[in-house]
Amino acid sequence: MPTQHQAGTIVPVTTGSLIRQARMRAGLSQVQLSERSGKDRAQIARWERDVVVPSLETLRELLQACGFDLELTLVPYAADRRQDARLQKALERTPQERLQAMLRARGR
Repeated sequence: MPTQHQAGTIVPVTTGSLIRQARMRAGLSQVQLSERSGKDRAQIARWERDVVVPSLETLRELLQACGFDLELTLVPYAADRRQDARLQKALERTPQERLQAMLRARGR
């Protein structure tokens, strides 16, 4: 999940926080966003509290009603990078070293 830096800490970004941030930056109340987007005000409140997660299409519609859009890009998953590093380390070993490491791990 994307993160925002806030006072030196990393805070996960949720769909609710994106909607709330866009609405507030646009200077809109939930009622005004409801009128602009055609979505129910109570539903907007549930989305902002992360009680319910809107579809990607709905999220974009809400952000666009606030004058913003969502930019998405694919990035490698952090776990994949760790796995790649372990694989690279294993490949740097000789076959004999890999076999010995495997036998040691099995003996634990």
